[in-house]
Amino acid sequence: MKSFKVSSIIAMAACAAVVSQAGAKEDHHQHHAAPAAKKAETAPLSDESIYNLNSVLLDAEGKTIKLEKLRGKPVVISMAYTSCAYTCPMILAQMQQVEKKLAEMGKKDVRFVLVSFDPEKDTPEVLKAYAKKRNLSSQWDLLTAKSDKVPREIASVLGIKYSKVEGGDYDHSYIITVLDAEGVPSGRQVGASGDPKDLIKFIP
Repeated sequence: MKSFKVSSIIAMAACAAVVSQAGAKEDHHQHHAAPAAKKAETAPLSDESIYNLNSVLLDAEGKTIKLEKLRGKPVVISMAYTSCAYTCPMILAQMQQVEKKLAEMGKKDVRFVLVSFDPEKDTPEVLKAYAKKRNLSSQWDLLTAKSDKVPREIASVLGIKYSKVEGGDYDHSYIITVLDAEGVPSGRQVGASGDPKDLIKFIP
């Protein structure tokens, strides 16, 4: 794995603003021509890309997947667990608001990703049922893992903290992050009080 500048990503979560911009970086979204896009997909990843992680996840079909598979399109990503009764449904609902607004703008090439930090309970079968219950579109990827190690790694680079509490629930951060096509954080919402529509300005 390459040298990974985690510190600049985690530091964003400490920002008092609801949504904050990441540090300056090359704008990969300016390459609109097909040949240029193809070249970008095969180019080395930025040190700030979370796609440098080699973590192996499972999708709702039980197939293994690495985050780098999402490369090439903007991604709106957060973490949750399906048995959550309050905060996680709010995160999901706000991400769906972003999806709806983007659709109205004619932007349907954005991926929406939820990574579970309760892999023991959130099996692929559970995620599949959850996606159906929540009427999630084909733009969504619900991901879990075989152990707690993988969500811990992803949480660390997204600036998300979580801990299991009595009764099997979790205390966790409320953070929704926008990644550019190369997996570099370009903006985020911290806390439920923010307007998720503000995230749209980080999506080209």
